Amino acid sequence: MQDKWKAGYTYMFNFRIITTADGNQIIDRNLKTPYDALTPTQMMEYMEMDNSLAFMDRMERKAREKAEHMRRVARNPFYKLACLIGLM
Repeated sequence: MQDKWKAGYTYMFNFRIITTADGNQIIDRNLKTPYDALTPTQMMEYMEMDNSLAFMDRMERKAREKAEHMRRVARNPFYKLACLIGLM
């Protein structure tokens, strides 16, 4: 198997942390950040942010799936009948 470094692959984060002039940090998901462009301190910060973003994405996906499920349940005629009768 060929090593990814030899094959021309570079490992990247799918976001970039941009520090503004007033000291605030903005996360831009449209830009990518290669691993080799980061210092060890920045690498730790990027790894923590990557974990946080993955968690937030997972929570957003679960909320979206739950809303979709409730939308489907609410359109179900048996569910409407149960609500009308007072079982739900």
